[in-house]
Amino acid sequence: MNKPLFVEIKGVQFRNKGAYLMLLACLQGLKQLPRPVELVLSPGPNLPYPERARLGAWQKLSFRRGGLDLTPLIGKLPGAVQRLFNRYGMLSERQVDLVLEASGFAYGDQWPLRFLQNTAKEVVRFAKAGKPFVFMPQAFGPFTSADSKAAMRDIIQHARLIFVRDPVSLQHLQSCMPTLPDSVVLTPDFTVSLTARANHEIPSIQGPYAALIPNNKVVSKFNHANAEQQRFDYIAAFAAAANKLTAEGMQCVLVNHEGKEDAQLCEEIAAKAACTIIQIEDPLAVKAFIGKAELAISSRFHGAVNALSQGVPCIATSWSHKYHAMMSDFGMGDYCVAELSEQSLLSALQHLLDSKTILETEVKQRAALLKQQNSAMWQRLYQAIS
Repeated sequence: MNKPLFVEIKGVQFRNKGAYLMLLACLQGLKQLPRPVELVLSPGPNLPYPERARLGAWQKLSFRRGGLDLTPLIGKLPGAVQRLFNRYGMLSERQVDLVLEASGFAYGDQWPLRFLQNTAKEVVRFAKAGKPFVFMPQAFGPFTSADSKAAMRDIIQHARLIFVRDPVSLQHLQSCMPTLPDSVVLTPDFTVSLTARANHEIPSIQGPYAALIPNNKVVSKFNHANAEQQRFDYIAAFAAAANKLTAEGMQCVLVNHEGKEDAQLCEEIAAKAACTIIQIEDPLAVKAFIGKAELAISSRFHGAVNALSQGVPCIATSWSHKYHAMMSDFGMGDYCVAELSEQSLLSALQHLLDSKTILETEVKQRAALLKQQNSAMWQRLYQAIS
């Protein structure tokens, strides 16, 4: 019997539907390996034990607080002690065979330098142990400080593979190391190929509907100095779009793609327009619901991917370079709204409505090509870790 491969998937969670979809995409791809796979997850507030247990996941033994990281020391405990932990479903870093880093967008100046440096040290440890550390398709950068560039260079030099989701992210990596190794590969988002799966959570809606998917990050005080005014403008823009769609004969459904903070934003939009609010826990059911919409307006990256991967035309409102790149992958770059206002969103929406039939055909063709690229990505990964 083949010895199981213990695979840690990092950067995923159950609350954010995009992060959950990336977890499911990893698990789907790993099924093609010739060896049985045992899933390993680190505990966290958005990775609660009951949900980890339902997936049969082992718990990673780690301790990281601020600048203190005891995780590698735990891996040096005597074998007898580690086997004792194994009885309780826990594994040390030393027992992990492969890491898939699926954060989506977590490495750049927007996040604490310490996080990048800790990851760099971990990547180096895995390389020295001869074990693969793979970055699944994600956005990177920018990196402006000498320290962040140095940490990213360590990652580039020691990771087995780094799948980069867009050309701008590739340029940010080149700012750290102008000549990148062949292990850095440009490839699109890898949740495109996930098949939607309807369930009992999906509400019954009579007639055509549009899916509107807000994102609290676009208007959060953490990301924006003038967040209060931006929130007002954001709500007004979404409400105006909803009112226009209602006038066009569509029902408007606000899809909560994350949780508590997005729920509040949905309520504020619904107070200004005739919208239904839904929250579906199963991410594949969310995808199924979005896939039946006439069109979508999304501020969530994977909300837009859910629509476009199923041939549903979508407008994306952007807060990062990753949005325009993803929309361009689907031939929808002109429908990425960077400066959001009532006027800019209504203008994009009118253009979409005028060209909807043509766009549906284009998006379906692009989605098919992206799914082929997803398949090629997995083949590259299988070769790299064999």
